[in-house]
Amino acid sequence: MLVFDSHLHLFNIKIVENVAHRRELVGLLNLQTAGAPARLDIASLASSMKAAGVAAGLILPTAAAADVERINTLFIEKVKSTDFLHTAGTLHPAYPNNQTEIDRLCRNGIRGIKLCSFSQGFVLDGPPALALFDLLDVHNRSGAGRLFVVLDTFYHAHSYFGTDQANTTKPAQIASLARRYPHTVFIAAHMGGLAAPFEQLWAELSPRDNLLLDTSNAAHTLTKEQFVALLKRFGPGHIVFGTDWPWFEHEEEISRIKELTGVAGFSQKQMSAVFYDNMAALLSL
Repeated sequence: MLVFDSHLHLFNIKIVENVAHRRELVGLLNLQTAGAPARLDIASLASSMKAAGVAAGLILPTAAAADVERINTLFIEKVKSTDFLHTAGTLHPAYPNNQTEIDRLCRNGIRGIKLCSFSQGFVLDGPPALALFDLLDVHNRSGAGRLFVVLDTFYHAHSYFGTDQANTTKPAQIASLARRYPHTVFIAAHMGGLAAPFEQLWAELSPRDNLLLDTSNAAHTLTKEQFVALLKRFGPGHIVFGTDWPWFEHEEEISRIKELTGVAGFSQKQMSAVFYDNMAALLSL
């Protein structure tokens, strides 16, 4: 079975150290911080992917408004040297040249946009963000090649990182965006809400044609029963496999998600959709 990792990071050591020092956070998310400093470059990523039989993966960068163009250029160049990595681009509601950057990203073959409202410092459904989603909607309606959007989630970001609580991405906001922009495919990271109360996830995040969930980290924060319930509710066509590298390694995560999709009753063909086919369709592989 082919495997595509839809949720990869190439962090710098400062980010890893900042997280590792927050012991309560590490415990809450069950992060594998001990080995993370050795998993920060493409060589270590390639080794882990090859050992686990992972065919390809998607890097998910984000940037402050002033760094959008620079970060996009950096990651476009990083993946050029590989034949197994793709990168998303990133944008920011406060970046003044989003339309120009959308056009540039598309010329460089980028198919996805990563946004992280709590770390980038914006309200996901505030007027500036909606203006950005309007631009993406116009682009996706134009037939020029659709851009999907990956929305990072961490329900307790404001508690652990001191960010503005208004900037924390919530399941209801994701659901609202998916309804408002049916021509844009949204991927809600961490099964829709990392460490969010399950009752809130279940009540506020309903299946939609243009909404997918990625599995990264969520099997470490949800119970087995909760994770399987979400798998069944959204179905194999709306789930994509992700590890959240460097916090988790490939062999263990593939085994974990295979077990859970099996418990959910997914067939081999349906597992293939989760592990590869759904992302391959979004990226036109």
